[in-house]
Amino acid sequence: MIRFVRAHGYDPGPTQRPLLAGAISGLLAAIPAGLVFTAFGSSRVAAESILSMPPPWAAALMTAGFTVGGWLYGAVFQRAANDRRAAWLLGMSSGFVLWIFAPIVVLPLVRSHAMAGGPAATGIFVGFLVWGLTVGLLFPYVHRPLQARLEGRSGRRWGPSAAEWGLRLLRRP
Repeated sequence: MIRFVRAHGYDPGPTQRPLLAGAISGLLAAIPAGLVFTAFGSSRVAAESILSMPPPWAAALMTAGFTVGGWLYGAVFQRAANDRRAAWLLGMSSGFVLWIFAPIVVLPLVRSHAMAGGPAATGIFVGFLVWGLTVGLLFPYVHRPLQARLEGRSGRRWGPSAAEWGLRLLRRP
């Protein structure tokens, strides 16, 4: 039963770092999303009209937001995000949810009228989807080295694998 539960992403142990992997993936995925924002003119509209701050500050704020979004992706999906076959779908769905969440919940707290229109709005939508797709595709590749490095260096066993190893030792005649 332990293998079944572990295989489906429940109860991650200390050597499984989905939050850190999510934050790193979110930070890296901000690059293609930023390129989409720039191509559609969304970054300029977001900086000048919505956030009322210089473009570098707005870019830093959006990058921080995407990093937090990646952290949330790792927190919600945990080890289930390691499935390479479903990663693109999980990522795009989380990008879609963040696209809905950002202008409706977060931006009205910053500014009273916080909506973009025209090509800028399309760019924001496409940018969030590209960010989500990139997070979903990057997460397994970022998470695996973090997990392997932590398991390989110490020689100790942690989490579910340690419990399974201990049970095998107890069952030996």
